[in-house]
Amino acid sequence: MSAPSDDIADLERRMAAAMAAEDYEAAANLRDRLRALRGEAPVPGSRLRRQEPGKMGLGTDQQAMKPAAAWKPPPRPDPMTSGFKPRKGGR
Repeated sequence: MSAPSDDIADLERRMAAAMAAEDYEAAANLRDRLRALRGEAPVPGSRLRRQEPGKMGLGTDQQAMKPAAAWKPPPRPDPMTSGFKPRKGGR
C-alpha cells in the first residue's frame, strides 16, 4: 500500500490536471478529498461530508435529513373551502 503522502501528491497532481482542463467540478471533489485526508475542516458549501453511524436513511447513501430549526409546517387548509370546485361555464 502506498504512503499517505503519495496519495496526497497524486490527488494534488490530478487536481492540477483537472484545473488545467477546466473541469472545475472534478477539481472541487479532489480538493475536498485532499482536505479530508489532511484532517482539515471541509469547505463551506461542499457536498462532501463524513457519514455518521446510525444517521443513514434506509436504502440510500444519504443521511436522513432534518428540517431547519426555524422551519414550521404550513397552515392547514380551510375545511370550508378545501372541497370547493368552481362551476364550469356560466350560470
